[in-house]
Amino acid sequence: MSDQSRRAFLAGSVAAAGGVLLGGPEALARGFRAARPAVPAARAGGFSLGVMSGFPSTTGAVLWTRVDDLPRTSTITLEVATDRGFRRVVQRRRVRASAVRDYTARSQVTGLRPGEEYFYRFHTRTTDSPVGRLRTLRPADSAEPVRIGVLSCQSYEAGYYTAIAGLAAEPDLDLVLHLGDYIYEHHYYDGPAARRDTTGPGRDGDVQTLDEFRAKYRLYKRDPNLQAMHAAHPFVPIWDDHEVEDNYAGTGPDSISRSPAKTENDNAYPRRVSFAERRRAGYLSYFEYQPRVRPAGDTRIYGTVPLGAGATVFLTDQRQYRTPQPCHDAIVQPCADDHAPGATMLGATQKAWFKDALARDTATWKLWASEVMLMGWDSAPGVPLNQDGWDGYGAEREEILTHVRDRGIRNLAVLTGDIHTYVAGTLTTTGRVGGTPVATEFVGGSVTSLGLESTAAAPLTPFSQALLATNPHISYLDTRRRGYMVVEATKAQLSVRFRSPASILVPESPVSTSAAFTVEAGSTAVHRA
Repeated sequence: MSDQSRRAFLAGSVAAAGGVLLGGPEALARGFRAARPAVPAARAGGFSLGVMSGFPSTTGAVLWTRVDDLPRTSTITLEVATDRGFRRVVQRRRVRASAVRDYTARSQVTGLRPGEEYFYRFHTRTTDSPVGRLRTLRPADSAEPVRIGVLSCQSYEAGYYTAIAGLAAEPDLDLVLHLGDYIYEHHYYDGPAARRDTTGPGRDGDVQTLDEFRAKYRLYKRDPNLQAMHAAHPFVPIWDDHEVEDNYAGTGPDSISRSPAKTENDNAYPRRVSFAERRRAGYLSYFEYQPRVRPAGDTRIYGTVPLGAGATVFLTDQRQYRTPQPCHDAIVQPCADDHAPGATMLGATQKAWFKDALARDTATWKLWASEVMLMGWDSAPGVPLNQDGWDGYGAEREEILTHVRDRGIRNLAVLTGDIHTYVAGTLTTTGRVGGTPVATEFVGGSVTSLGLESTAAAPLTPFSQALLATNPHISYLDTRRRGYMVVEATKAQLSVRFRSPASILVPESPVSTSAAFTVEAGSTAVHRA
């Protein structure tokens, strides 16, 4: 959701009152090719972007780093140990840091024991990377509680990553789930002077080519709090729009755009390359700089992450396959086409996979990782906020949620990013009051990206109260705070905590729970803890 959209919504409301886990994490292994012996070993080189593990399984994970200052494609050594001091190394292998991938390196590690803690590091002949920690997933029949952290929307310029520092310190997380907007493709927010983004040829943060996107990722990943979080927990990311271009839809820009010479909803940035070229650059750099392996010749990111008997995470891609937003992405306006039968968010292939996977899954909780909000959100009765979300794709939303009802799929909880606002509520077959309740939804506040009431003096203002009155299926709303979610799934209930730093405008800030909720197994009612 663009900053322009938020301003229009606020004004309108006042006026109105790697690799894809198809079949599981082990599928990533098929995309990995071992380094060729002829490639020379790196003699030196730094590891200024730290290390990451991603897409954990019961037997391993994808391990990632980047090597600075290499003169050519080289190999580095990866070690995995059962102790932080690496006295008990259980795996050692050579990994390629390739020039064609901007000297990023990744390896799919397998052969580890389920539910165990491991440590990993990379090194050249003379330098060592920081040490990362990895805990493999518990066995498929494990009934132990599942705990995940959830975050999204981390504009570098908007503020410091104080929320991510809190997430790095969270204990016993099975993984961290990122719901998109890991980077921002150009300048949106004026934050602390020390956070100015000077990437791009104009030094204004606008990136469009592959090398420019790579520089953007390097800027973000130098942040020490982000590095600490990646070193502490396995990471499972999906993308939203800002990894390419604000509110893009499928193979084209936002439907509001009318000038092929400008980017970002016809704003002031000239398009230096075609949209197709920018999209390709965004996708390539994403696979380079995240701990996943790109399937050969494909850019699929949807799939599942099974977390034992307690929960399965369903990853969906709500950008790559969607049709254009209806009504030119109208904001705070009625739209007659928002239930058009041909409109799709997921595309036919992904939707068929998703419906089948939901119906077949036997875990207690089905956790749907959604980039954009499913619950309807009206600024006034009958006037949806945002056609870029599922409100613009109402027929497909109803098809999927009716499938959930008709197949008796229980304990579906949607975890959502995008709108920089904390929201909790009940999801019905229509998205609004009047449909059959089938699921719950929890929307996380952004890490830094500003919300509708970023400077409000209280957590619930008259503005927020008016939104709640218009949307009775929403039980909680906080448009002001930033932060992340911690989700815990047990056989009896789902618990969700909204965690927020006191400030994102200073480098260090305490983090506390701003709201907490429970959902009993078999219910679609959200209870405030």
